[in-house]
Amino acid sequence: MTIVTSVVAVLMLYLLPSRQESELEQSVRDELSGLSLAYSISIQSALEQENLGVLAELNQQIAADTRSPKIAIISEVSGAKNVFAFFPESEDVPSIGDIYSSRFLLAERTFKSAIFDGVVVVMFERSILENRLRLLNLPIYLAFAVICLLQILFARQLYSRILMPVIEASSFADRLGEGNYKEVRAKSGRTDEIGTLATSLRRLKTRLRLQQRENQRLFLSLEDTVESRTAELREALKAKDAFTASVSHELRTPLHSIIACLDLMPDKADTESNERNYLRIAKRASQALLVLINELLDFQRWEHEQIVLNPEPAVLHAFLQDIERTTEILFDDSVIKFRALMTETRGFEVAFDPKRLEQILLNLLSNARKFTREGEVSLEVSLLSQTAFDAEFLFVIADTGIGISQQDLKRIGEPYFQAADGLNRKYSGTGLGLNIVKQLLEAMGARLNVSSQLGEGTVFDFSLKLSKAAVRADGAADQATEAAASKLKHREILDILYVEDSQTNQLVMNAMMEQLGMKLSIASSAAEGFELLKAEQFPIVITDIQMPEHSGLDLLEWIKAEPSLPHNLRVFACTANADADAVREFKELGFEAVLTKPVDLQTLEAFLANL
Repeated sequence: MTIVTSVVAVLMLYLLPSRQESELEQSVRDELSGLSLAYSISIQSALEQENLGVLAELNQQIAADTRSPKIAIISEVSGAKNVFAFFPESEDVPSIGDIYSSRFLLAERTFKSAIFDGVVVVMFERSILENRLRLLNLPIYLAFAVICLLQILFARQLYSRILMPVIEASSFADRLGEGNYKEVRAKSGRTDEIGTLATSLRRLKTRLRLQQRENQRLFLSLEDTVESRTAELREALKAKDAFTASVSHELRTPLHSIIACLDLMPDKADTESNERNYLRIAKRASQALLVLINELLDFQRWEHEQIVLNPEPAVLHAFLQDIERTTEILFDDSVIKFRALMTETRGFEVAFDPKRLEQILLNLLSNARKFTREGEVSLEVSLLSQTAFDAEFLFVIADTGIGISQQDLKRIGEPYFQAADGLNRKYSGTGLGLNIVKQLLEAMGARLNVSSQLGEGTVFDFSLKLSKAAVRADGAADQATEAAASKLKHREILDILYVEDSQTNQLVMNAMMEQLGMKLSIASSAAEGFELLKAEQFPIVITDIQMPEHSGLDLLEWIKAEPSLPHNLRVFACTANADADAVREFKELGFEAVLTKPVDLQTLEAFLANL
């Protein structure tokens, strides 16, 4: 504001005097013009009458004039100008050049007389005019100076009393917005709007500071609550995992006995009686229960763990034949026909996870069997392409069942989902099978495709690219399978120590070992098993893990610490805990391998064949 006022003052002090000077000069010229006319008439009359007294009076009149005019009578003779007379006579007579210089403002009139013709020039000195102008402008200068001073004082007051407090208040509000509540502001004694604003800001600071303290208290309380709830959640998850492991053990342990007994009984039952059918039904139900347990445990584990695959070289055709034999059991008591087309897989030994691929195929086949009431279910495996290093196979599971609506196809694979509520009531199942299949295929780099029509059936398909381990001639795979099956029959009888606290499991394991031609010694606790080891020096130990007083892990530690035992003693774990982490941990602790319950004859035979 001060700068603007100063600029305006300077402009006005420059323009106003200039304009006044121009107007004053014009006024003087007008006045001189009138005087020149009057004086030229008087001088012309005096010259014609030759009355010099008139000129004397003119001289007195000019000398008394406060405006200080000067008059020159200039004669013109033969084109030359000369000063005939100059008034007032008391002053020096200027030259013609001086008269017409910038020294004077002048007006001239020509005249004619009997004596001579000439010019009357009436003049004012410019210096007198400038002095008069300065006297006229002095009050203006003084007025402007006073105005500027007042403006400066007003601007300073405005800045110090209004602008500066507003700026400080704005800055203080910004700091409050940034969370700086520690700044102390002195109370203002002002009662105007600025004082009211300052008071409001102090109150706002107080409220914000109190709110900050309350927020901090709530945050700390919330943080404590979250930490407490997190700790409770961790404990709950630990309890859940412990409960899952316990349930797994408790379910698998009796299931182990059931499946093993069912494996042992068919050969002794009358093949023509209903007993054999009852045994098949019981075996199928026990296998279904095992699949259900595995699904629940896998789904629970994969919620917070990544799927880990364990690929190993295997003969694909032999593996699929095992799947075919297992699946045929599902159709024993049904009019539904099962077909398996997989001749294109002969001669391929490829790397894959047999346990997980079996889980995928059995899930899809059992699902097709469940929703098919007539017609057939088929498994077709064909070769899509191959290179020197890998081969890609297409797996197709088709049925002539009830089908799936287009709307429900979008939700296939969601956890717990089955096609409709009505189906949920009519058909058994957890709804986890297809979700597990999708997760396993994604881990293998494949995708499950589904196509279906209501009332016509459903087709599931996926393709797997498997790395080649070796290529065998047709029939070599079957020979390898038969060789593996007969390997156990031609080897020497093994003396095995089995450590198990459950008498039922002892009886079942002993019966299966007798049928496979193995000699089994049994200990009912880890301590008893350790004493038998020191006394008889068994080459192989199979021990349960969860036992009262001392576990199988304790037995392993005792064996490692006992120098009298042979260094090549082989120790295997036999446990119902099928968790992959647990199995990996057992191997890291020193167990050579893990035999997972429930154990059937085929699993035990394969296990012994690899010893």
